[in-house]
Amino acid sequence: MPYPEVTADIDIGDEVRGEGTRAELLGFIRWGDPGRATFTARRQEHDLGGAVVKQSMQSAVYDALEGEPDHFIVDPHFHTVEHNFLVFKTAKTSVVGRRARHDNYRQVKKYNSDDTETLLLEKSPQTISIDRNGREATKVVTSGNITPSVSDSVKVFDTSSGVRMIDADIPEDRNAAPLQGSIQELETKLQDLNRRINSLK
Repeated sequence: MPYPEVTADIDIGDEVRGEGTRAELLGFIRWGDPGRATFTARRQEHDLGGAVVKQSMQSAVYDALEGEPDHFIVDPHFHTVEHNFLVFKTAKTSVVGRRARHDNYRQVKKYNSDDTETLLLEKSPQTISIDRNGREATKVVTSGNITPSVSDSVKVFDTSSGVRMIDADIPEDRNAAPLQGSIQELETKLQDLNRRINSLK
């Protein structure tokens, strides 16, 4: 049976700082600060170095939180100095962030009165309403995963109340010849064709 979906508040506390040092010899002999704590890393922080650097970052977070397991660090900023001597590596990391803890845990309940499944926000239909003179004039309903390129292409045309359909499927061609000119060219060709037919009689 899967765990129920839960949510919680985050209590953010004071600024904290910490340092962590790790070393590695021959790729498998490691030592340094023993304490390590998890944290949420930014994408670029995965590129700071290998296992030794990552462990020094974890040790720095552990030091900043003073080893308290019910706390975590928010918005951590790391500075790492790494030395690589072929078979011997060292990494020293400093971190600064905010101490935080989760509070007020509660289950995400489903309030649908029609017994339907509650959808995640990114999967739920999105409704865009356009009001005119204090009344709803237009409503557009889209899927929750609509892409920005599609939503940016949507155009709303303001018309009178009697219009029920607009044919806006023909793209605008700025290089196209005027309609009147096209009709005149067609009439000229038809007249020329009639002259040729008459000359054959």
